[in-house]
Amino acid sequence: MGLLHDIPYYWKKQLDSRVADLPLIESSYQVPLIIFAYLYFVLVCGPRFMKNRPPYLLNTFMKLYNIVQIVINVWLIYDLFDAGLFSTKLVCPVFDYSYDYFPMRLVKSAWYYFLLKILDYVETIVFVLRKKNNQISGLHLYHHVSTLFLAWIGVRYYAVAATVFTCSINCFIHVMMYTYYFLATWGPSVQQTVAPMKRWITTAQMIQFVTLILYALQVLVLDSCQVVDNSIVMIFILNVSINFYMFHHFYKRTYTKHKKT
Repeated sequence: MGLLHDIPYYWKKQLDSRVADLPLIESSYQVPLIIFAYLYFVLVCGPRFMKNRPPYLLNTFMKLYNIVQIVINVWLIYDLFDAGLFSTKLVCPVFDYSYDYFPMRLVKSAWYYFLLKILDYVETIVFVLRKKNNQISGLHLYHHVSTLFLAWIGVRYYAVAATVFTCSINCFIHVMMYTYYFLATWGPSVQQTVAPMKRWITTAQMIQFVTLILYALQVLVLDSCQVVDNSIVMIFILNVSINFYMFHHFYKRTYTKHKKT
């Protein structure tokens, strides 16, 4: 009961004052509403709308969307470098909540990353409109929903170098992923040429999750790194572990050939 009593306090009073005026951050219902609308469209409204319709091609839109994703992710990586992310202490980091120039630059970068996770939802909407239902898996939905939710929480309370560092890794993976998607939109011959990239991108995604887990473990293992409550770190590690398990299961199912005995 004490924990339930404290939730409103931590939810509102512990909000980082530097992000309180940023759109979608302070509100308690806007992001959950976006997630609900996303799931409702993907699971209910979209399939119902497309039931008696032929799939849309959307080739030109997909090319433009992939280019936008590549450009934004590359720019965000550059912005993090320019904001001094990699000149700060990332091992046993200090959580700097000041209003100085570089900490505020990282706040804006974290917010841009959060907005990018909303833009990622367009990908699933395209799957629905093209009737690519096989691509709308439990892995796909869980990854998109959990990533947006944790990005929102991260901006609300932990818009600091250590959190934004994990965002930079994800942006790097997405540059590779959307480059593959862009090339794959140019027809079967190009798809066949770039097909091996898909396996290595999945491998890179799993390496990303292992890296994030190891990075977060420093808070639990090293006594000098108690910069945040252990329960927050455990939630982060649990979510990343679930993502790793689901991606690993996808990898084995898709790329590993089992010989019948």
